[in-house]
Amino acid sequence: MNLAEEFSHYAYPLTDNSWQSSLPTFTLTTSREISQEPKISVVIANYNNAPYLKKMLDSLVHQTLTAEHIQIMFLDDKSTDDSVKIVETYMEKYPSIELYVLDKNTGGAHGPRNVGIDNARGQYMVFLDADDWYDLDALAYMTDLLDRSSDDFAVKGMVQSVNGHLSMKSKPYYYEGEIFNRDINSLSPEFYGWLGPQAVIVRSALIHDNNLHFVHQRVADDVTFFYQAMRFSKTITQGERLTTYLNRDADNESLSKTINRDFMISWLRALGYIHRTYPDDLSKEKFISRRLEWLVWDFILRTDIGYTFGKKRFKDFKAQIDYYLGQIGFDPTQHFRTGARMVAWQYLKEGAFAKLMSFHRWHRISHLGVRKFKAFEFDGEQFAFKRFNKKHPLVKINVRAIAEKIEEDKFYFKCFTREKVEYVELRELKDPYYNRVRLEVKSLGESSYLVHLPKDFDNDNYRLLVITDLWHEHGFEGFAQLFNKR
Repeated sequence: MNLAEEFSHYAYPLTDNSWQSSLPTFTLTTSREISQEPKISVVIANYNNAPYLKKMLDSLVHQTLTAEHIQIMFLDDKSTDDSVKIVETYMEKYPSIELYVLDKNTGGAHGPRNVGIDNARGQYMVFLDADDWYDLDALAYMTDLLDRSSDDFAVKGMVQSVNGHLSMKSKPYYYEGEIFNRDINSLSPEFYGWLGPQAVIVRSALIHDNNLHFVHQRVADDVTFFYQAMRFSKTITQGERLTTYLNRDADNESLSKTINRDFMISWLRALGYIHRTYPDDLSKEKFISRRLEWLVWDFILRTDIGYTFGKKRFKDFKAQIDYYLGQIGFDPTQHFRTGARMVAWQYLKEGAFAKLMSFHRWHRISHLGVRKFKAFEFDGEQFAFKRFNKKHPLVKINVRAIAEKIEEDKFYFKCFTREKVEYVELRELKDPYYNRVRLEVKSLGESSYLVHLPKDFDNDNYRLLVITDLWHEHGFEGFAQLFNKR
């Protein structure tokens, strides 16, 4: 089939309503009390997530936004575990829960989510993965943001949880504070490094009026959906508070082996559709660039995925980029975060597969060399990874911060980067989201900086990080030794 037929087969065109006629049938049971006109609909697609459901459901039934304002839609894709039984016990105790048990498995989250869209009654809509959970004030804060801004799309704070250890995700969503009516073309490239369902709320009318739905493939369906929602919204709201916890527990199934050829094709099909459907602007350029950078990492620089490493994979990757995206009228590497991916893209674009293999071998050992042997090169302004083959371009290290001295509360450091040093952040290790403080940085010239430490600073429980305007963050080499000797 040609590209247009392929896009139609996977239900991409928004002018086609066939996705509704192909929705799976389901059996619906509900709590005794449900709201007919809720403020917000929470769409939860589930398949065999029983171990995580209690935490997710507890976060919903105890929201500060009262139950009559919430439609909790649990859409089960024919699970084979105890998922349905767990939800049924909650329906007996709590209002506003609707259990949709699909009559057949659809093979991905797109099926349950589309059933959710078709049956949502709320003014707003959110999509919560069944193994993630919300802060208890999340829904109240989310709805209030869009009430106040009148935008159709908002993003808020999100942290990742790995066995209880929290780390911040998607910093451009919330680091800048509350911003209303922001043009999507003004968003930083890093904003597009994450655009899944987590920490996003959309006005339901925007979804229904534009026939938005999830395309019929297992990957890239959510990012395609939310990017299109952003384009129709044109302006968005950014929140400043934590709303969403992204579950990445060690016992959650590893995704590495699912990054295979089908994964690659699905992503390039999605990018191809976006590229060929929407006019060129900065938003599309940044979105496609960041997604291509991510795919370069997976299919050029990684070996631990479900697609056999080698020149054959490189050639296939390039051929599929050329097929799905065709001509790209911009240089995506201007929005890449790392030099290694820039070099890999350039070799890929040239079809220099032998150079790619050589570069890949260097890349595998370069980080080890920096970590263990301080194998740097220095060009007078910025550090780079040590080259073992001078034929390869120099790959700059994004940020290198080096502690110099501590005098009472004054901390002097060097920072080598071509980016702008924005500030230093003091972050509590156990709870990096709620307990973080920005420290003002004074430039002393020639990559030298000064920051004042809090008088009660505790190096055992807190960490200092330098933050740049491109959202890179880096710890300070040698800080612990200086602090302990002061």
